[in-house]
Amino acid sequence: MSKKAALIGSHFPTIYLTVISLLQGIALSQLVPNIITYVEIVDNPLSNIYALPLALMLLIIFIVWHHYAIGIFFLRWFPNIIDTIIPFMISIGQFVLISYLTIETVDTDIQISAWTKGFAAFLVMGSFAYFAAGFRLEAELFEDLMSKAATLEHVERTKKYFFMAGFSILFQGLFGFLIVFIEMDNLLIISLVLILAHLVLFEFVMLNSIKPHFIKALDDYELKQNQRK
Repeated sequence: MSKKAALIGSHFPTIYLTVISLLQGIALSQLVPNIITYVEIVDNPLSNIYALPLALMLLIIFIVWHHYAIGIFFLRWFPNIIDTIIPFMISIGQFVLISYLTIETVDTDIQISAWTKGFAAFLVMGSFAYFAAGFRLEAELFEDLMSKAATLEHVERTKKYFFMAGFSILFQGLFGFLIVFIEMDNLLIISLVLILAHLVLFEFVMLNSIKPHFIKALDDYELKQNQRK
Protein backbone atom coordinates (compact mmCIF):
# COMPACT_ATOMS: atom_id res chain seq x y z
CA MET A 1 0.00 0.00 0.00
CA SER A 2 1.28 3.47 -0.88
CA LYS A 3 1.99 5.53 2.26
CA LYS A 4 1.21 8.68 0.29
CA ALA A 5 -2.16 7.30 -0.76
CA ALA A 6 -2.99 6.25 2.80
CA LEU A 7 -1.99 9.67 4.15
CA ILE A 8 -4.12 11.61 1.66
CA GLY A 9 -7.04 9.20 2.00
CA SER A 10 -7.02 9.51 5.79
CA HIS A 11 -6.86 13.30 6.17
CA PHE A 12 -7.52 15.27 2.98
CA PRO A 13 -11.24 14.43 2.43
CA THR A 14 -12.22 15.18 6.03
CA ILE A 15 -10.43 18.52 6.17
CA TYR A 16 -11.69 19.64 2.77
CA LEU A 17 -15.34 18.73 3.29
CA THR A 18 -15.36 20.29 6.76
CA VAL A 19 -14.20 23.63 5.36
CA ILE A 20 -16.63 23.50 2.44
CA SER A 21 -19.55 22.53 4.68
CA LEU A 22 -18.82 25.41 7.05
CA LEU A 23 -18.60 27.98 4.24
CA GLN A 24 -21.71 26.73 2.45
CA GLY A 25 -23.59 26.65 5.74
CA ILE A 26 -22.77 30.32 6.26
CA ALA A 27 -23.90 31.16 2.74
CA LEU A 28 -27.18 29.28 3.23
CA SER A 29 -27.82 31.00 6.56
CA GLN A 30 -27.46 34.36 4.80
CA LEU A 31 -29.71 33.44 1.88
CA VAL A 32 -32.64 31.75 3.63
CA PRO A 33 -33.84 34.89 5.52
CA ASN A 34 -33.95 36.74 2.18
CA ILE A 35 -36.04 33.96 0.64
CA ILE A 36 -38.44 33.96 3.61
CA THR A 37 -38.83 37.75 3.46
CA TYR A 38 -39.39 37.60 -0.30
CA VAL A 39 -42.15 34.98 0.03
CA GLU A 40 -43.84 36.99 2.77
CA ILE A 41 -43.97 40.34 0.92
CA VAL A 42 -44.63 39.26 -2.68
CA ASP A 43 -48.13 38.27 -3.77
CA ASN A 44 -47.06 35.86 -6.51
CA PRO A 45 -43.49 34.91 -5.57
CA LEU A 46 -43.01 32.22 -8.22
CA SER A 47 -44.05 34.43 -11.14
CA ASN A 48 -41.90 37.39 -10.12
CA ILE A 49 -38.59 38.02 -11.92
CA TYR A 50 -36.87 38.49 -8.55
CA ALA A 51 -37.48 34.82 -7.78
CA LEU A 52 -34.87 33.90 -10.42
CA PRO A 53 -31.72 35.13 -8.64
CA LEU A 54 -32.98 33.67 -5.36
CA ALA A 55 -33.57 30.27 -6.95
CA LEU A 56 -30.25 30.37 -8.80
CA MET A 57 -28.40 31.32 -5.62
CA LEU A 58 -29.94 28.39 -3.77
CA LEU A 59 -28.94 26.04 -6.59
CA ILE A 60 -25.39 27.38 -6.58
CA ILE A 61 -24.97 26.60 -2.88
CA PHE A 62 -26.37 23.11 -3.41
CA ILE A 63 -24.15 22.38 -6.42
CA VAL A 64 -20.97 23.66 -4.75
CA TRP A 65 -21.49 21.48 -1.69
CA HIS A 66 -22.69 18.47 -3.68
CA HIS A 67 -19.77 18.42 -6.10
CA TYR A 68 -17.21 18.88 -3.34
CA ALA A 69 -18.90 16.09 -1.37
CA ILE A 70 -18.64 13.82 -4.42
CA GLY A 71 -15.06 14.93 -4.95
CA ILE A 72 -13.84 13.58 -1.62
CA PHE A 73 -14.53 10.05 -2.92
CA PHE A 74 -13.28 10.36 -6.48
CA LEU A 75 -10.52 13.01 -6.28
CA ARG A 76 -7.11 12.88 -4.63
CA TRP A 77 -4.04 15.11 -4.80
CA PHE A 78 -1.50 16.67 -2.48
CA PRO A 79 -3.01 19.93 -1.18
CA ASN A 80 -1.35 23.31 -1.56
CA ILE A 81 -2.31 26.99 -1.43
CA ILE A 82 -4.74 26.49 -4.34
CA ASP A 83 -6.90 24.34 -2.05
CA THR A 84 -7.28 27.32 0.26
CA ILE A 85 -7.73 29.98 -2.41
CA ILE A 86 -10.42 28.27 -4.52
CA PRO A 87 -12.95 27.37 -1.75
CA PHE A 88 -12.59 30.74 -0.05
CA MET A 89 -12.82 32.70 -3.31
CA ILE A 90 -15.96 30.75 -4.24
CA SER A 91 -17.49 31.50 -0.84
CA ILE A 92 -16.55 35.18 -0.94
CA GLY A 93 -18.22 35.35 -4.35
CA GLN A 94 -21.34 33.74 -2.88
CA PHE A 95 -21.42 36.19 0.03
CA VAL A 96 -21.17 39.14 -2.38
CA LEU A 97 -23.96 37.74 -4.55
CA ILE A 98 -26.20 37.19 -1.53
CA SER A 99 -25.61 40.79 -0.42
CA TYR A 100 -27.33 41.92 -3.64
CA LEU A 101 -30.41 39.87 -2.66
CA THR A 102 -31.07 41.63 0.64
CA ILE A 103 -34.71 42.67 1.00
CA GLU A 104 -35.79 45.38 3.41
CA THR A 105 -39.40 46.24 2.52
CA VAL A 106 -40.09 45.52 -1.19
CA ASP A 107 -38.88 43.03 -3.77
CA THR A 108 -37.24 45.80 -5.80
CA ASP A 109 -34.66 46.08 -3.00
CA ILE A 110 -33.01 43.16 -4.80
CA GLN A 111 -30.25 44.55 -7.02
CA ILE A 112 -30.91 42.20 -9.92
CA SER A 113 -28.62 43.88 -12.47
CA ALA A 114 -25.67 43.93 -10.10
CA TRP A 115 -26.44 40.33 -9.11
CA THR A 116 -26.48 39.19 -12.75
CA LYS A 117 -23.06 40.73 -13.36
CA GLY A 118 -21.70 39.05 -10.26
CA PHE A 119 -23.39 35.78 -11.21
CA ALA A 120 -21.69 35.72 -14.61
CA ALA A 121 -18.29 36.46 -13.07
CA PHE A 122 -18.87 33.84 -10.37
CA LEU A 123 -19.60 31.11 -12.91
CA VAL A 124 -16.51 31.92 -14.96
CA MET A 125 -14.43 31.84 -11.79
CA GLY A 126 -16.15 28.66 -10.63
CA SER A 127 -15.31 26.84 -13.86
CA PHE A 128 -11.64 26.96 -12.88
CA ALA A 129 -12.41 24.93 -9.75
CA TYR A 130 -13.52 22.08 -12.05
CA PHE A 131 -10.49 22.48 -14.31
CA ALA A 132 -8.12 22.56 -11.32
CA ALA A 133 -9.64 19.33 -9.99
CA GLY A 134 -9.15 17.60 -13.33
CA PHE A 135 -5.57 18.78 -13.81
CA ARG A 136 -4.40 17.96 -10.29
CA LEU A 137 -5.84 14.46 -9.98
CA GLU A 138 -3.03 11.99 -9.12
CA ALA A 139 -3.46 8.31 -10.01
CA GLU A 140 -0.87 6.97 -7.59
CA LEU A 141 -2.86 8.27 -4.63
CA PHE A 142 -5.56 5.66 -5.32
CA GLU A 143 -3.18 2.71 -5.13
CA ASP A 144 -4.37 1.82 -1.63
CA LEU A 145 -7.85 1.25 -3.08
CA MET A 146 -7.43 -0.35 -6.49
CA SER A 147 -4.93 -1.79 -8.97
CA LYS A 148 -2.59 0.46 -10.93
CA ALA A 149 -4.49 -0.20 -14.17
CA ALA A 150 -7.77 0.67 -12.46
CA THR A 151 -6.33 3.91 -11.04
CA LEU A 152 -5.32 5.03 -14.53
CA GLU A 153 -8.78 4.25 -15.89
CA HIS A 154 -10.43 6.04 -12.96
CA VAL A 155 -8.29 9.14 -13.45
CA GLU A 156 -9.04 9.22 -17.18
CA ARG A 157 -12.80 9.00 -16.62
CA THR A 158 -12.79 11.51 -13.77
CA LYS A 159 -10.64 14.05 -15.58
CA LYS A 160 -12.98 13.92 -18.56
CA TYR A 161 -15.96 14.43 -16.23
CA PHE A 162 -14.51 17.49 -14.48
CA PHE A 163 -13.23 19.08 -17.70
CA MET A 164 -16.69 18.70 -19.27
CA ALA A 165 -18.29 20.16 -16.14
CA GLY A 166 -15.82 23.05 -16.21
CA PHE A 167 -16.64 23.92 -19.81
CA SER A 168 -20.36 23.67 -19.01
CA ILE A 169 -20.07 26.23 -16.19
CA LEU A 170 -17.75 28.44 -18.26
CA PHE A 171 -20.31 28.53 -21.08
CA GLN A 172 -23.04 29.45 -18.61
CA GLY A 173 -20.88 32.26 -17.25
CA LEU A 174 -20.37 33.63 -20.75
CA PHE A 175 -24.13 33.40 -21.31
CA GLY A 176 -24.55 35.41 -18.11
CA PHE A 177 -22.33 38.14 -19.54
CA LEU A 178 -24.51 38.10 -22.66
CA ILE A 179 -27.55 38.75 -20.45
CA VAL A 180 -25.69 41.68 -18.89
CA PHE A 181 -24.67 43.03 -22.30
CA ILE A 182 -28.18 43.00 -23.79
CA GLU A 183 -29.73 44.07 -20.43
CA MET A 184 -32.43 41.38 -20.36
CA ASP A 185 -32.49 40.04 -16.81
CA ASN A 186 -35.59 37.98 -17.58
CA LEU A 187 -33.29 35.63 -19.53
CA LEU A 188 -32.06 34.38 -16.17
CA ILE A 189 -34.83 31.80 -16.58
CA ILE A 190 -32.61 30.22 -19.25
CA SER A 191 -29.70 30.26 -16.80
CA LEU A 192 -31.91 28.45 -14.30
CA VAL A 193 -32.72 25.76 -16.88
CA LEU A 194 -29.03 25.46 -17.82
CA ILE A 195 -27.92 25.09 -14.20
CA LEU A 196 -30.56 22.41 -13.61
CA ALA A 197 -29.51 20.62 -16.80
CA HIS A 198 -25.88 20.80 -15.67
CA LEU A 199 -26.78 19.19 -12.35
CA VAL A 200 -28.91 16.42 -13.87
CA LEU A 201 -26.57 15.64 -16.78
CA PHE A 202 -23.40 15.41 -14.73
CA GLU A 203 -25.11 13.44 -11.99
CA PHE A 204 -26.15 10.98 -14.71
CA VAL A 205 -22.56 10.72 -15.98
CA MET A 206 -21.29 10.23 -12.44
CA LEU A 207 -23.77 7.46 -11.66
CA ASN A 208 -23.33 5.64 -14.97
CA SER A 209 -19.62 6.00 -15.69
CA ILE A 210 -17.38 6.98 -12.79
CA LYS A 211 -19.18 5.38 -9.85
CA PRO A 212 -19.70 1.86 -11.36
CA HIS A 213 -16.05 1.64 -12.44
CA PHE A 214 -14.85 2.95 -9.06
CA ILE A 215 -16.91 0.43 -7.08
CA LYS A 216 -15.88 -2.48 -9.32
CA ALA A 217 -12.22 -1.49 -8.97
CA LEU A 218 -12.58 -1.43 -5.18
CA ASP A 219 -14.26 -4.85 -5.16
CA ASP A 220 -11.64 -6.39 -7.49
CA TYR A 221 -8.79 -5.01 -5.40
CA GLU A 222 -10.32 -6.28 -2.15
CA LEU A 223 -10.88 -9.71 -3.69
CA LYS A 224 -7.24 -9.95 -4.79
CA GLN A 225 -6.02 -8.82 -1.39
CA ASN A 226 -8.14 -11.51 0.31
CA GLN A 227 -6.89 -14.18 -2.10
CA ARG A 228 -3.27 -13.34 -1.24
CA LYS A 229 -4.03 -13.88 2.43
